[in-house]
Amino acid sequence: MLDRLTHIADRFQAAERERSQGYLANYEKKVRQLEKIVRISDQYQTMLHQLKERLEHASNYDSLTSLPNRRYMTVRLEEAASRATREPDGGFAVMIADLDHFKTVNDNFGHAAGDRLLQAVARALELSLREYDLCARWGGEEFLFLFPSCDQTNAPIVAERLRQSVTKAQRINDEIPAPTVSIGFTIHRPGERVDTTLLRADQALYKAKDAGRNCVVGE
Repeated sequence: MLDRLTHIADRFQAAERERSQGYLANYEKKVRQLEKIVRISDQYQTMLHQLKERLEHASNYDSLTSLPNRRYMTVRLEEAASRATREPDGGFAVMIADLDHFKTVNDNFGHAAGDRLLQAVARALELSLREYDLCARWGGEEFLFLFPSCDQTNAPIVAERLRQSVTKAQRINDEIPAPTVSIGFTIHRPGERVDTTLLRADQALYKAKDAGRNCVVGE
């Protein structure tokens, strides 16, 4: 009788161990599945974050020159104008640089050469900026600059520095002349619309072109 009870108890314990092992194996399987789901979720979130960053960069930067684009610069100009109405030292200068005779380069040497020239000029302009200055490709062969804390006294000096930096840009080839730019600049007046400031800078640019190009004019 005792042997029979012992046998029954052993079988019961064996069954319990088998059942426990089955539960444990199933539990471990579920854990592995959950871990896999978490890894996939983390990878998915990383991919979404990277995609968002790429889309945001593409919407704010010019693909050819890697400079900020017109959209991004417009936002920054509005922010600067708003700050200028609140802070006494929030004034800033706006400058427009136009690459001289760019159409001739495109016509005579092709658009690929024109693109390389734009890239070289963009790099030269970037190197001449302070950390808090901003240069954007405004459109075509035009570049627009935002210079915080720049007044009527030092704006001509800054504009001339930009002009000279372009003449030192890397040459595309020996056949294409060294690039030059015409620059128009103005100082934003507190309370005025950004469009008004831009119009004044544009008028100064046209005066620089009329004066023979490769020069700076303030308005």
